[in-house]
Amino acid sequence: MTEKTKQEIAESWLLALSDVDLFYDFCAPECRVWHSSDDKWMTLKEAIDAVKNRGGLPPFRNSRYTLTDKGFVVQTSTTLDGTNVHLIQVAGVEGGRVVSAEEYIGPEMDIAV
Repeated sequence: MTEKTKQEIAESWLLALSDVDLFYDFCAPECRVWHSSDDKWMTLKEAIDAVKNRGGLPPFRNSRYTLTDKGFVVQTSTTLDGTNVHLIQVAGVEGGRVVSAEEYIGPEMDIAV
């Protein structure tokens, strides 16, 4: 089996934003996931189970990625409870699989206030 490139994995990541089970296809089983909303590390399975327990992922828009030396960064946006929310997801890739993912979540706001 040919090892996936970072670009192929990043493109798969964008697809997984609408079907959380797809993360299993390109993330290592031992992948660690962190979210700024709760500041704790969890396993890939715990992260996916948490999404399912909340009823799934919201629809994302303007999703894009940038490749880095160690993996890629995904930028995307959604609306939660009437508030625009922006997300940055930093994925570390080793051996053709995502081994770590950090998600930074922030509401859209006027910082001049």
